[in-house]
Amino acid sequence: MEKLLIEKYDGCTGRIDNYIISDENNLTYREDKSKKISVFVPSSYDGKLPHDILYFFDAQNLFCNAGHYTDNGDPYGSWKLDLVVTELHRRYGKNIIVVGIDNADEYRSNELFMDHNTFGTLAPLATALPEDDFSRGYLDSLSEFMVSTLHSFIKERYCVKEDNIGIGGSSMGGIASFYCALRELGFYKYVLSYSPAFGLYEMSAFDSYFATMSFADRLDCLSKIHIYCGAGDPLERLLLPSAQEMKSLLVKHGYPADKLYETYDTEKPHNEESWRMILPQSFSYLYL
Repeated sequence: MEKLLIEKYDGCTGRIDNYIISDENNLTYREDKSKKISVFVPSSYDGKLPHDILYFFDAQNLFCNAGHYTDNGDPYGSWKLDLVVTELHRRYGKNIIVVGIDNADEYRSNELFMDHNTFGTLAPLATALPEDDFSRGYLDSLSEFMVSTLHSFIKERYCVKEDNIGIGGSSMGGIASFYCALRELGFYKYVLSYSPAFGLYEMSAFDSYFATMSFADRLDCLSKIHIYCGAGDPLERLLLPSAQEMKSLLVKHGYPADKLYETYDTEKPHNEESWRMILPQSFSYLYL
């Protein structure tokens, strides 16, 4: 596998357009019925050449100037997705616009989480994290907002193509990107699921959900998925077993093994610095 090397750049390598997008139908769980969106537009974009789209959760810490999006900045820097996108263009001629969905407010746990009343049984881990509230799950609503309202918004304002749309996220964003891709089969072509919080559910919930999907009959619609998890701190070690189990569970239900890629690093903790170090490997496998 060819490795993508990220060179060091000074400052942002494009521009970031910030929006607040309202959706009275799908964002009813939010008091303001709206979402903050940050769109990274690379310097290669001229408005004429169509660019691929990568949707990503946690816009507040995706780009090099991530501290501008949060009150306290980001103690671990950021994903530096702008640098990755720039290097993909420089080395391989890939053109990508990154659409970041902000998840830095009090709705984070709920909107990046499936409704356990319909999806399945919560695991003990869900109650072992007292700072998070998993009593409600609005991910189906957020997913619908993304593929309908948000995607239409992006198509109206940017020159994009729709044959290689990606989705990614970490932790809660990791499980959210994974679930959204399965919920919207055929819409997303690849998934970056980093340190995914699969362990918030009993694995039997995923087993039952996959049994309804008929993967073997929908091979042309299935995304390529990269699942990554570390084990360098207590939280990563809690998330690791369910991440390691997910591939075999998917394959059991007919998901092709060659569309599933796994990376595990026992030294890496649960933070943005660890995740951004995996990005080159993801794009080398999923995109190049």
